[in-house]
Amino acid sequence: MLEILIPAFVLIIWTASNTLIKSLTGKMESDNIALVVIGAGIVPMTLSIFMTPHLDIAETTLFLGVTSGVFLSLGYILFYKSLKGENLGSAGVTINMQQIIVISFSLLVLKETVSSLILPAVILILIGSMMVTIKNGFKINRYLMLAALANIIWGIYYMPLSFAILSLHSSVMPLLIARTSGFIMTFIAFETLFMYRRMRQRHITSVTTPNYKAKLSFTLMLAVVAGILDGSGNVFYALSISQGALVLAGALVAMLPATLALSGKFLFKEKLSSKQYIGVLLSVAGALLIAL
Repeated sequence: MLEILIPAFVLIIWTASNTLIKSLTGKMESDNIALVVIGAGIVPMTLSIFMTPHLDIAETTLFLGVTSGVFLSLGYILFYKSLKGENLGSAGVTINMQQIIVISFSLLVLKETVSSLILPAVILILIGSMMVTIKNGFKINRYLMLAALANIIWGIYYMPLSFAILSLHSSVMPLLIARTSGFIMTFIAFETLFMYRRMRQRHITSVTTPNYKAKLSFTLMLAVVAGILDGSGNVFYALSISQGALVLAGALVAMLPATLALSGKFLFKEKLSSKQYIGVLLSVAGALLIAL
């Protein structure tokens, strides 16, 4: 039961995190959102260190963690760049590429054994999620391609991370190494880009009114909360990896587009079509199959 409850909890946490990020779109530069989210996500991972005694760091663990961090950083850079031309809902259509890679990796490489109901459940969830996210007038453009590439890279991110977690029989240290190194690489990339832009600009105007500062502080606070939630979700997701339940975790997290569609309806008053409702029902049906 725990192997189902943990990824279900991850799904709830990541739905909350992505809903907050969605509310920030247009109020804060996507580069800054990425930095705050990935940086704040280190907090719950650091706290989990103090709850896990006798942690050893082998050279292999360090190498695999940093390698994961490279892919994590690349994914963040590309995904948040895609938000300059696409909203989170449109870019979310590519999220299942990540979970398809994770599930395939777990089945083909890690040789994880699953029940006969899991694969039909995965198919139902993936079809349902696609129905939710692909809307009328859907077009592929370069921003959507960036989001797709980001999710493919995030799927690859879990490969060295999984090897590190399974070799240590602990998810805490590999996850923290990956997140911290990913944050450092993302920070360097965005700071380099920022400095380049400043060098090209002759006149830089800044808004410093009290009202602007208050809005910026509130927006920044929401981004920090989103990052802490994102990091917390990663802690529990990595726990599923350490328990050998990556297929289950990947399948349930693949419901994220459906849960985001529901949060969009209730919190942002977004309208859902009948096709999207059917997609949500298919995703729920898949989740119920997993629970059997």
